[in-house]
Amino acid sequence: MNSKNIKNETKNAKKEHQQYFQHLLRYQKLYLCGLFILLSALSFFSNYLQEKPLLMGGESYYFLSSAREEVSYHPLTLLLRTIPPQRVFLVPPLIALGNILLFYALARKLGLPEKIIFFTVLFYILTPAFIFASLTLSSHSVFLLLVLLGMNLLLQETKKKYLALLPFLIASLMDTFSALLLLIGLAGYFFSVKKIRERFSVLLLLCIAAVIIVGSTLLHAPFFLGPFTIQNKAADVVSDLGALSGAGVFTILLAIIGLITSWQKRNSLLRYLLLAFALLIAGYLLNTHTIFFLSLFLVALAALGFVNLLKQHWKLSSLRSAVLLLLLLGISFSAVAYLDRLSSYSPTAIDQKSLEWIKLNTDKDAVVLSAPENSYYISYFAQRKPVFALHQQYGDDYNLSQKMFSAYYIHELFPLLEENNVSLVYVSDKMNQILPQEQEFLFLLQNERFKLLYFTDEAEVWSFEKIKTG
Repeated sequence: MNSKNIKNETKNAKKEHQQYFQHLLRYQKLYLCGLFILLSALSFFSNYLQEKPLLMGGESYYFLSSAREEVSYHPLTLLLRTIPPQRVFLVPPLIALGNILLFYALARKLGLPEKIIFFTVLFYILTPAFIFASLTLSSHSVFLLLVLLGMNLLLQETKKKYLALLPFLIASLMDTFSALLLLIGLAGYFFSVKKIRERFSVLLLLCIAAVIIVGSTLLHAPFFLGPFTIQNKAADVVSDLGALSGAGVFTILLAIIGLITSWQKRNSLLRYLLLAFALLIAGYLLNTHTIFFLSLFLVALAALGFVNLLKQHWKLSSLRSAVLLLLLLGISFSAVAYLDRLSSYSPTAIDQKSLEWIKLNTDKDAVVLSAPENSYYISYFAQRKPVFALHQQYGDDYNLSQKMFSAYYIHELFPLLEENNVSLVYVSDKMNQILPQEQEFLFLLQNERFKLLYFTDEAEVWSFEKIKTG
């Protein structure tokens, strides 16, 4: 009798769990959008309490600085010119929310299973690459928004599908690598997946190809946009290793499971997955800023892997539940830890205050030396020219920064400063923590040709006196 009661209670518990899960799937858009809004609000509130700028990341301030220039073709730059500066911080979360809603619309049109949709969006929201993009002015996030909008229009049965031409062409202006991904993806969709060879599909591909050629030749669009920080190819893909973006360990583990299960099924999707993976890995190895696209791919595979685990019949159902719960908790804790780490990421309140002091108290033609990742904050807050511009000449600037900040003697450092017309040095809190105090660059600041102009407990501004000639 007791065993029957236990079995009945177990069955009832399973039914209740299934009912809760079905309810969650039915209202998933509401719950997951609410989760995203909550995470974004917590991040902005944390920055507000610390009196930090609400936007973070070098890419944000690259675009804000570019918006001041008279000529700039980039769609995000043009958008920023129409928005009041005090409202710009709302742009990233609104774009991110638009991506979620457009993905839901596209997934329903494609007839994807509800479980796949739910876990894809959940893992996407909890992935550091998405979290960071939702707090920064990310060109890749805008690109994704335009592509999702274009795909939703493309799947219309009426003549509205011709409107897809506009968002696809705008997306092609972002950078050459992103545009090539779009061109290859659409070509694969038209000719291999759907076997479509109608006039409009050919016209669309030709127009995108034309925009790529015009963008790279006449508009001088970069092949890759970025990077805006120093690259570390071995670690930047895994956020748990301290990467600024990327994916968590548990997401990558689930992605591997998703790839293995797809390999076992040997379906037609496998070759497209392998081709996409190869392209994204190649892009990442050339420029780690493309981690956003690789993270999207990993999220899709992770959702597939998790749903496949959910379908599996284990001999010990309690063990299966424990493993799945562990994976979900691992992804969640990784996201929470990443959010906590972001609270100390640049620009800080000290950065803003110090750089605005430079803007008000120094010559407009001054050239400022600082860590390469501070270059974009210098351009925006101080409105001065930085020595480095990683997104333009990464290799040269990285090597130059290594020579400057690791110089032991003044005869090594001073010629480099003079060649690059350095007149100011901004030493941020992070530089004070990383660079050695008793040797190399910080020690050489004690030379008589440097003069301390401004300092706080965390940051310093120095002038560099050039040797007068004639």
